[in-house]
Amino acid sequence: MGLFSKEKEIGFDEKRKKENLKILKKSDRLKEAIAYTYLIYGDLMKEKYKKPRRIYQTIREYAIICVNECGVQPSLIYPFVKRVEDIIYGGKEPTEQEFQNTLNTFSKLYSEIMGKEFNLSG
Repeated sequence: MGLFSKEKEIGFDEKRKKENLKILKKSDRLKEAIAYTYLIYGDLMKEKYKKPRRIYQTIREYAIICVNECGVQPSLIYPFVKRVEDIIYGGKEPTEQEFQNTLNTFSKLYSEIMGKEFNLSG
């Protein structure tokens, strides 16, 4: 294959993101795993709606834009954003249950955006 082959990774690599998330969880880096779910969300919005998060936007500001400009359901995005903010800025390490709750909330949001389930085992 030449320098300009089409094998370059383009777009959203779901399998790789799931693997990265599994590694973070398996190595007990739950806070980073939760933050990573937010990065996955940002990548989804960028890929599907061409709406990247700007460096100056807070997590909450970006959520508002996603609701207003991309039609993301507030009942799905706001609980996810609240969990992410609480974990990232809360000053304590999350429990396994908090990780699972965040992952479940993210999975509902992912399903809404992508039209399919987000399952770490698959």
